[in-house]
Amino acid sequence: MGSSELLFTPGHIGGLRLENRVILSPMSTLLCEDDGTVNDALIDWYARRAAGGAGLVVVEAAQVATKVDIFRIWSNALLADDDSCVPGLTALASAVHKAGARIGIQISPGAGAQAAGGPWVAGSEATAQPVSPSGISALHSTRRTRSLEVEEIETVIESCAEAVLRVKRCGFDLVNLHGHGGYLLAQFLSPYFNRRTDRYGGTEEKRFRFLLEMIEAARAKVGAEYPITVKYSIDEYIPGGRGVQESQRLARKLEAAGADGIFIAVGTHGSKNPIVPPHFVPAGSHLPLAQAIKAVVKTPVIVAGRLNEPRFAERVLRDGKADFIALGRALIADPDWPRKVRAGQVKEIRPCLACNVCRQRLFTSEPIRCAINAAAGKEASLGAIAPATVRKKVLIVGGGPAGLEAARIAGLRGHSVVLCEKTRRLGGMLNLAGVFNREIPPFLRWLKAQIRRLPVEVRLSTECSRALVEELKPDAIIFATGGEFVELRVAGAERSNVFGGQDLLNLVRGVPVRKTLLLRALGPFISRFFSPALARYVLDTDLLVGRRVVVVGGQLSGGKLALHLALSGKKVTILESSPQYGHDMEETTMDALRNEIEGGNVSVLTSAKIEEITRAGVVVADTQGQRSVVEADTVMVALGIGPHPVPVATELKGTVGEVFVIGDVEGFRGIRDAVADGYVTAYGL
Repeated sequence: MGSSELLFTPGHIGGLRLENRVILSPMSTLLCEDDGTVNDALIDWYARRAAGGAGLVVVEAAQVATKVDIFRIWSNALLADDDSCVPGLTALASAVHKAGARIGIQISPGAGAQAAGGPWVAGSEATAQPVSPSGISALHSTRRTRSLEVEEIETVIESCAEAVLRVKRCGFDLVNLHGHGGYLLAQFLSPYFNRRTDRYGGTEEKRFRFLLEMIEAARAKVGAEYPITVKYSIDEYIPGGRGVQESQRLARKLEAAGADGIFIAVGTHGSKNPIVPPHFVPAGSHLPLAQAIKAVVKTPVIVAGRLNEPRFAERVLRDGKADFIALGRALIADPDWPRKVRAGQVKEIRPCLACNVCRQRLFTSEPIRCAINAAAGKEASLGAIAPATVRKKVLIVGGGPAGLEAARIAGLRGHSVVLCEKTRRLGGMLNLAGVFNREIPPFLRWLKAQIRRLPVEVRLSTECSRALVEELKPDAIIFATGGEFVELRVAGAERSNVFGGQDLLNLVRGVPVRKTLLLRALGPFISRFFSPALARYVLDTDLLVGRRVVVVGGQLSGGKLALHLALSGKKVTILESSPQYGHDMEETTMDALRNEIEGGNVSVLTSAKIEEITRAGVVVADTQGQRSVVEADTVMVALGIGPHPVPVATELKGTVGEVFVIGDVEGFRGIRDAVADGYVTAYGL
C-alpha cells in the first residue's frame, strides 16, 4: 500500500466497521424509475462503484416525507417514503453487499424552497406551493413558498424516523440525514431561511430542534447502535446564513444527540462559493471547514471536495484533517479508483475533469453521465469490454477525444488500429480546453498512455487520402476529424489584436501564428513544453491579452473564456448577439460567472450586433440600431465550433466495409459526446 496506508486502514462510523476510508458520496443520478423506485440501472450504478473497492457506498438522497412536501428534489428523485419502495431498496442493498462494500443511504425530509426550481411533484398537485420554514424563497428564485405548520413539522419528523427503520430493515448499514444544499432540513438550520418565532425557530437552539428531534425519533425506532450521520453545510456562504462558529456548536449538539458521523458540505444552491467545486476551485477547498468541525468533536468527520489525487487524500488523513475521504465525481470517472490506488496503479486512474457535466444533467432532468467515462450510467449495456468475435483492421482519422477514445476501445477489443492525425500533436480540442481546465491535460496524458500499450499505430502529420486507404485496406474507418471554429466576419476582424479559437489552438500546438511577432516567436518554443500551461501563462499575463478584453460570444465557449480571463484579473465585456447569454453553460460555472458580473469584473451586452472592429474597440448596434463603441485592448472571438464535413468520408462509403463519422465533424458536440461517440462506435465494431 505504501503511500496509501491510511486510506486502506479499517475505520469505524459508530459501530459500523469499514474496510477502508474511501466513501462514495451521495449524488443524485436520476437513474431510478419515474415513480422513485429502484430499478436495474440504479442497482448496476451502485454495485459497480462498490466493486471498485470503496469501503462505503452512500446512496443518493431518498425523499421520505412526501405526504407533507409533495415536491421532488429532482424530476425522478429516489423515494423511500412507504413500503412500496422496500423490494427495490432491499435488492439494491443486497447487490452492493455482494459487490464487497457496506451501504448507506441519504434520507431527505424534503425539497423545501429548492422545489421552486422545477415542477417536479410526487403527487398530482402541480399547482401546490413549495413548503419552507418561513415562506422564504430559494436563492435565484421568485416563486413563493408557504410556511409549514407545527403539525406538519411533526409529521415530517415521524416520517423520517419511519424511513430510517424502513431502510435498516432493507439491509442498509447506515443512514445520512440530508441537511445541506438549501433543501428543507438545511433551511430549518439556516438563520437566512428560518425566521420562525415558535419552537422550531427564532433562536439558534430552536432552529436546531427540527434535526435533533429527527435523530431522537429515529433512535427510538432503531436503537442506539444503528449508525446515523448528518451532512450539513459548515458555511452557507450567503449573507445572513450560518457560519463556521454556529456550525461548530451544531456539531457539538449532534455529537451529544448520538450522531455517529458528520459529512462536510458547503454553501447552498445559488451561494457565492459552489456546493460542488469545479475545476477552477482549488482542490481541498472544504478542508478548512472539516478541520473546524474536527477541532470540536470526536465523532468521525467525512470530507469531500476534489480529493481525488491519492497522495493528497492520504495526506488529509495523515494530518488529521478528517477521518474519511468522500469521493463523488472521481468514482464516476473511474469506479476502480480505490482498487487501483491500493494496487499501486495510480497512473491507471482515469482522472476526473471536475467539469460538472455529471451534475449539469440534473438541471435538464437527464440521467447522470460522465464527460470521460461513457459507461457511467450505462453499466449493463457498455460496462464490460469483451474481445471482438471478428478482429478487424480499423483506420481512425483524427486524434482528438473522439478518435483517441475510439482507438482505446478498439484496441482493448483486440482490433488492429491505425490512428492518423494531420498535425504534430494528439489531442485535438483537448489541447485548447486544457488551457482553461487544468484537469484536462492529465486526462489527455492518460489517453495517450492507454493507447501506447494497445495494438494501436499512431501516425502524426498524416492526412487521410484514398492512397492511404488503399495502402491500409481497413475493414472499418472512423472519421473523428472535428469541427472548425466559427469565424467573425466583420471589418477589422483581421486586426493583430483580434484572436479566434484557431489562433489559440495553433499557439498551443506550436503551429506558427501570423497575428503578432510575439505569437510567431512563441510557436516553436511553446510546442516543446507543457503547452496548455504555457499558453495559459501567455493569456493570463499582458504578453498577449491586454487588461480590457472583449469576448465575442456569450454562450459556452465565450462564457468560460470570459470567466477565465476575469479570474486572471482582466476587465471583460461579453458581446452576445442573442437575448440570453450562457444558456448552455454548466450551472456552477454560470454561478461563478454571475459572481464576476456582480463584482464588476465582467459586463454583458446581449442582443448586440457587431458591426466592425476598429483601433478604439468593437462597434456594436443595439436592437434599435443605436451604435456605440466598446473599448478594448484585445478582442477574443469565441463563437463556438461549427461542422466541418470530410468529403473523403462520403467518397469512401460503399468501398470500405464500415464508415463512421463521429465527434464534432457534423457540429459541436462537446467533450462528453465526443468521448461517448468514440466509445460506442468502437464498442460496436
